[in-house]
Amino acid sequence: MRGLLRIWAQPSGRRLPGLAVPLKKDFCRLCWIQTRDFPHAPSVRWSEAARREALQATRTHQLFLANTFYALSLQGARGPRPPAEVPQLDPASLPPLIPGQLRLLEAPRDLLRIHRDRTIVLLREVRAIPHLAQAWEAAESLADRHGWSARLRYDVKRALVISLSCRGPDEPVLYSELEPLAKRQYPVARTARVLAEVGMLHDDRPDLLEQHWTRRLEGATPAIFAQADAWLRHLRDGGPRFKPRSRKTVSEYSRNTAPILVRWSQTYDDLREITRDEIDRTIRALPPGRRRLAPITALRSLFSYLRKTNRIFQNPTTHLKLGSAPTDVLLPLGSEHYRQAVAAARTALHHVALALAAVHAASSNDIQHMKIDDVDLTQRHITINGVRRHLDDLTRQALITYLRDRQSRWPGTSNPHLVVSAVTVFDQRPVSTYSMTQLFRGLKATIDQLRQDRILEEALTRGPDPLHLTAVFGISHSTAIRYSDAARKILHTAAENPLDQEPSLGEQRNSHQR
Repeated sequence: MRGLLRIWAQPSGRRLPGLAVPLKKDFCRLCWIQTRDFPHAPSVRWSEAARREALQATRTHQLFLANTFYALSLQGARGPRPPAEVPQLDPASLPPLIPGQLRLLEAPRDLLRIHRDRTIVLLREVRAIPHLAQAWEAAESLADRHGWSARLRYDVKRALVISLSCRGPDEPVLYSELEPLAKRQYPVARTARVLAEVGMLHDDRPDLLEQHWTRRLEGATPAIFAQADAWLRHLRDGGPRFKPRSRKTVSEYSRNTAPILVRWSQTYDDLREITRDEIDRTIRALPPGRRRLAPITALRSLFSYLRKTNRIFQNPTTHLKLGSAPTDVLLPLGSEHYRQAVAAARTALHHVALALAAVHAASSNDIQHMKIDDVDLTQRHITINGVRRHLDDLTRQALITYLRDRQSRWPGTSNPHLVVSAVTVFDQRPVSTYSMTQLFRGLKATIDQLRQDRILEEALTRGPDPLHLTAVFGISHSTAIRYSDAARKILHTAAENPLDQEPSLGEQRNSHQR
């Protein structure tokens, strides 16, 4: 390797397991060169038997940079040797990929310096590099499974050539080295996935979640920061008897506790000094209602972890009771909200989301994770949240239009989800939550609001029966009881004021369907 030392064998000629090691009479090149520095080396030329005996007694080596003996010798002043001819090797005769060799120095690579013409040349000679050929085969397999376009295949292959042609089979590719390739419109994420398939990717990206809680805890004392950091890492990574929490939960816990911990750091140096009275004063200073429950939950989790790990002497939050969270009042949407939602539905995806939410009470999460196999257009059935429902004409027509548009835009996609985007069309993952919330953003009648209105309408027309709502929509018993109570209050108010009520929700929906 250019300018670096490669260790081919262990001292005294013993081979490393699993390595194809070139040896000279059972000893590596480093062993033979090491005999020059023996303190008891004779002035005359050694015999092979004497040198072998000396090598057998050697247990350690002095490492050196390649070619330094030649460069520092008197012969090096005579000028460089003529370059040796590199024979053309048959790819079939190349040795198989072997585990890594040790490197003396680590230097970052600038992949943007590779010229485009050099890339095209390497594209023609890719079979001469075994680990690059293996990565190409993995890219072809991945492209066939996910329906990549011809242009995407070509871009991924060029990115693989750029990232693998300058390194050996034992050196992984850093994700930070691939990120600058995005400036040239290379598909970095899919290239990294191919490298991960062949085991040549090292993801060295910093954890954004850890960066967020570190930034939020700025100003905390070192002891409080260490305790909070250990707690958040435990939530993120889990433990022997603790499942890791979702990243969203960890982020919310850090967001709710960070201001309190920074404020405590102005008075206390360690969370061991926090008493029950201080907890009560902190809770009373929080805003009432639902906004108070999240900090209480996070503080209980923090001090419970610290007590279990013997970081504090007692848990000052044992007396805190969460109780039931206050719920919002459920009210039906007006006809004006439905007209705004229908006017905002301009694409086939908008029509499908509107029909699934307003007719079948599908939430944005249900639509996001719905599979194509959940839709049976022939038998006119659709499965939402594990409940099989009859497919009405309006929803069926919206689904047919959307599936035709999906097929015309991405004919080769193998994503099993019903809703795909330009980002997820070549993957197996669902669309992001942000993509679903942007469909009717800014309107009163969002997807989740339309879902709530549909469940509430069912409770108003069929009676406030929680069992019926659970069987029809697959919601939990507590949610069904909540909708039933809201429908009962609305019906009682409508019976007292029969002249003030608007047209029923079913009449509004039927008018918009027409």
